[in-house]
Amino acid sequence: MLAMIHEQNKDPQMTELLIGGVQIGTPQAKQQWVDDFLASRPQNTSMNTFRYYQTCLYPAVGIDLTPKGINDWLTNVTKGNAKLSYYRAIKAFCNWLYKSKKIVKNPIDFVDKPKTAKRILPAITQEQLVTLIKNVTTLRDACLLRFLFDSGCRLSEVSGVEAKDFHYDTGLVTVIGKGNKQRRAPFTIATGEMLQEWFAEHDTFELSNEGISSFLDRLESNTGITCNAHCFRRGFAIHQFKQGVSTRNVQLMGGWESITMVERYTQQLSQDDAFKHYDRG
Repeated sequence: MLAMIHEQNKDPQMTELLIGGVQIGTPQAKQQWVDDFLASRPQNTSMNTFRYYQTCLYPAVGIDLTPKGINDWLTNVTKGNAKLSYYRAIKAFCNWLYKSKKIVKNPIDFVDKPKTAKRILPAITQEQLVTLIKNVTTLRDACLLRFLFDSGCRLSEVSGVEAKDFHYDTGLVTVIGKGNKQRRAPFTIATGEMLQEWFAEHDTFELSNEGISSFLDRLESNTGITCNAHCFRRGFAIHQFKQGVSTRNVQLMGGWESITMVERYTQQLSQDDAFKHYDRG
């Protein structure tokens, strides 16, 4: 039996043919589908998430939406562990296409999750922080470095923070985190004193995401220390572990949605670090 399959509302974009229940014809990723997928995201989706989907999915326009087509496309991603990010994006896209009845079968069900290299990622240490601060000349830049290390805040959280968000009596700052969710992050007394001095005359750090990234790139070139925002975030987590803070509390302070990512950072602690927290009674 030959049948043209349409959505219940007779969407003409559904063009797969079935003969005896077997799909004939190969659906391809259309730019309109990607645009529709982006438009369907929840209202509280952050701009960073939109950019992530755009970066991953627009290069997929035109590929065959079959297990082989997706695997071939992922094979051509040459950015190391970024392959997993592309897989997650195409998985969300295919799931949406299937639920929207734009495709008859979901090809992602037959695509294995890419394996990632288990490598130790760079994390800023207290000693490196001292070196970095010695290589800046302005109060604003010193504040930025200390705040990044103290709080573990994401890049967008730092660029968006305002003077009114700081609560110096409690050592907490209110930021807009991932998914446009409001959360609080900590900072030390010493950093708070520097922040008060800066924000007494300024409302923000006066740098965009790109501005902060460029500043850190220049600092990395000058010092040889890898110091992007993620390095500070990992450094925050590892420093807290070394102070004896539990994984769960580190997760809450850093605003990680999943404890799995935080647990990955504990693998960078040495056995000597672990013994420091052993209670000999």
